[in-house]
Amino acid sequence: MEQSVAKRMLYYLAELERWNRRINLTAVPADEAWHRHIEEAVALHDATAPARGARVVDVGAGGGVPGIPMAILQPDLHVTLLDSDQRKAAFLTHVSGALRLDNVEVLVARAEDVAHREGMRESFDLAVSRALAPPAVMCELTLPLVRVGGATAALVGDAAEAARECASAAAALGGARPRAAHGDVLLVDKLQPTDARYPRRAGVPLRKPL
Repeated sequence: MEQSVAKRMLYYLAELERWNRRINLTAVPADEAWHRHIEEAVALHDATAPARGARVVDVGAGGGVPGIPMAILQPDLHVTLLDSDQRKAAFLTHVSGALRLDNVEVLVARAEDVAHREGMRESFDLAVSRALAPPAVMCELTLPLVRVGGATAALVGDAAEAARECASAAAALGGARPRAAHGDVLLVDKLQPTDARYPRRAGVPLRKPL
């Protein structure tokens, strides 16, 4: 990693730790931050290899992983950080501004709503997330945002197990068979348009997973 990139990553981690004292952004201890926040985000970036100028949405962005590290790594990406929590969005706006990440947009909304908006539905090349929801629910919240030919990628604890858990949901949403990459990255390619019924209204995907 280039020194200038590493310096920006360290600044991001410092701001994350500082803000985390006031609002709950992450449960990761400071001594694990580089591995959990940066190295894992880099692994997801490498596994997905976004094309130059790709549109990426980080769903349930929270403290900004993996979206902000990806925006630092690849400045030509157009990254939307999506989160429904106003305080978390305030942090995301602050840190992306401080880092002068002109390629980042912060959107305060629920994925269930955004995915039904004209101009947003099936408009992204890649959806990313970490600890968003159980695998089947994650698929319902992210795949409707992804264009056919794009993909969703999630940082999970056990990607092979997660792939098995969300296979039927992915198929129902227009996705290919889920697969594991690098052990902790779950990947689902988008093969067909998502049925207009999905995602269902807020709260339903979690209560009644596909």
